[in-house]
Amino acid sequence: MAFSIVEHQIQRILLFLAVIVLALGFYFDSFLSIEPLANEPIVTWEAPWTILDDAEVVAKNVSLPYTVTGKTAGKTITARFTLPDKLPSSATTLLVKTSMSSLMVNVGGTNVYSYKGPNKGWARPVFGGSTPHFIRLDARDAGKVLELVFTFTSDNAFAGHIRTVQAGSKASLLLAEFSAWPSLFFGFALLLLGTLILCFSFAVQTIEERKSFFYFALVLLALGGWVFSQTPSKFLLIRNPALPMNMSFAALYLLPSFLVNYVLHSYPVQNRFQHFQRISLIFILGYIIGGILQVLGIAQYTDLLLYSGFALVVFLLALFAYLSYEYYKGNRALSSFLLSLSCMVFSIVAEEVLLALNIKLDSAVILHFGMALAAVILFWHSVTMVREKTRILCKEQMLLSLAYTDALTAVGNRASFDREVENIVSASKPEVLGILMMDINDLKRINDTQGHKAGDLLLSDFAKRLVNILPASSKIFRYGGDEFIALIPSIRDDQLAQISQSILTYFSSSGKVSYEVAVGWDLYIPKKKEKFLAVVNRADAAMYRCKNAMKECKA
Repeated sequence: MAFSIVEHQIQRILLFLAVIVLALGFYFDSFLSIEPLANEPIVTWEAPWTILDDAEVVAKNVSLPYTVTGKTAGKTITARFTLPDKLPSSATTLLVKTSMSSLMVNVGGTNVYSYKGPNKGWARPVFGGSTPHFIRLDARDAGKVLELVFTFTSDNAFAGHIRTVQAGSKASLLLAEFSAWPSLFFGFALLLLGTLILCFSFAVQTIEERKSFFYFALVLLALGGWVFSQTPSKFLLIRNPALPMNMSFAALYLLPSFLVNYVLHSYPVQNRFQHFQRISLIFILGYIIGGILQVLGIAQYTDLLLYSGFALVVFLLALFAYLSYEYYKGNRALSSFLLSLSCMVFSIVAEEVLLALNIKLDSAVILHFGMALAAVILFWHSVTMVREKTRILCKEQMLLSLAYTDALTAVGNRASFDREVENIVSASKPEVLGILMMDINDLKRINDTQGHKAGDLLLSDFAKRLVNILPASSKIFRYGGDEFIALIPSIRDDQLAQISQSILTYFSSSGKVSYEVAVGWDLYIPKKKEKFLAVVNRADAAMYRCKNAMKECKA
């Protein structure tokens, strides 16, 4: 039994009080401090650093971050710093970030750490984007000279940067790195949602909706890969910094094709829109060529990133301009995609500006939020599209059901039977069918003496009982006023005769009903090359012989 109005009010009051109790719990427990879980302070060693190019001093008393001028590919740059007399803790760890370079760390002239990148596969080592290195220092290292030796492998915007060096416990440094968790959340959510929708798309029955969801899932995977690879929080899941960068590059080059195909299968657009589909193939080709150049050691994906990103921005702006023109001409269905594309273009332009200004992208939460918002808008459109398609299909199904269902008995009507005959006749591999013709005896007398309402109830009763008697695979139709025909697939003549006899017995001598039914049957065997309607006529004739025999018995 549903709650009364008073009970609903009591429920609201109790829920409100429960929220207050939860808030009090958070407030009072916030004063609890567990020392082993508390973060230790992080120290940033910004200055004074000495910068050496090979063995030559190029700058003194430098404050980090520092950017090497000119060409950087092949250069070995050393950043030198004298450690303080007292380290932050007894378990001090250094956090050094590199980009497009190997790293060697010396303390007091002794090598304590080295990172040289992959030594096979690519012709030139791949160092990914921002790579964090955690180097443990001993308490005896206090006061010694620290040397960070960078060997850069590229001249792109990612190379040539020496970033600030931090010191503290490894736990504190790791927690500080994961401060960009919103980007991890956005990226992981997009990847998870994209994977689920990709699997769901194969279950969609209609072709256009299936393709729409398929390409929408690929768009989500591309955006998710891009966002996920741009945050240091990704190291929670993937410890290799180079692997996520591949997701970012693939997303940049494949996103145009995914977007264009999504529009083609989700929005009403003109045929000339297919030009964008052809142009998007150039991006895929660029991705393949970039991989070949990297294998051969001629260039790296990161060397091409600024140019490829600019090409992507131009493509998306052109796409936006064209669809805006279509929207202006009256194609209002494009509004959701234009809004989503606006968020996407703004995000990519922001990334390109940051890249051009040599600003690190470790915590580009605004960029990632824009991409996530674009994905949410497209998702809402896809859901709305499926909901509208489902409504139309349900309406069509209802109208179809009304057109081919007998309103009184709820079995197929004569039009439904005629359509079934067409399917049987035109089937490439027709099957054996048992045909039962049935007629309710004396229905006209019942209509005349008891009224048509009683006759209608009798017809409805017979149809319901027949559904329960016949095999579940049977198809039942109201053939005429009081005549019914049933088609039973994959049945033998002896089985059909037994069913026919059971119907006769049930409606004549079981005592469960007050009316009788005449039955005739025949078997349609396609191998005999007989016409289906000829077999139906034989079953109909057999039913009339049965009816006459029943009348003679009563006489």
